[in-house]
Amino acid sequence: MGQEELLERAKAGDVEAFEILASEHQKYIYNVILRIIFDREEALDLTQETLLKAYLNIKKFKGNSSFRTWLYRIAVNSAIDYLRKRNVERSNFREIEEFENGVKDFETPEEVVDKKLTAEIVMKEINKLPIDYKVVLILRDIEGLNYEEISKIMNLNLGTVKSRLWRARNLLKERIKSLPEFLSLDERRQV
Repeated sequence: MGQEELLERAKAGDVEAFEILASEHQKYIYNVILRIIFDREEALDLTQETLLKAYLNIKKFKGNSSFRTWLYRIAVNSAIDYLRKRNVERSNFREIEEFENGVKDFETPEEVVDKKLTAEIVMKEINKLPIDYKVVLILRDIEGLNYEEISKIMNLNLGTVKSRLWRARNLLKERIKSLPEFLSLDERRQV
């Protein structure tokens, strides 16, 4: 059964069809929420909240975008609402398993530590960006969504998406350059 048929059945009230659709997207929804809020338990809760909102509003899905884009929009809005309601300012980076997956077998222990520290520093600085910049940067550079998908998810025109992404990247670059702990492996060995 294809996604179109599942969507039509879900819109007609078929719970099983919706559950199949939800299970296909649940991991991606969780990952984007986790990268925005940096709290595993809350990300799980918000993922379930997103899927519940999608289920309750599936009849409103018109098909103007992909089902994935529609779900991402609900997820991103839930994450942004969570941050705004709680005024969350995370200063401690919580280790995220996805960044450990990039370690290659032939790397030295020092290189492994260097990559992990670099990822932690970058993610910590991404987390400090203003929400609008942070979300666009995560959706494009971490989740790999294209500009059109981000535009639909955030309900922004394409130029605004590109502008925010450019500003987010530059702001992140400046913040990282100014950090004393962001030294290359060779510079760390000399200290």
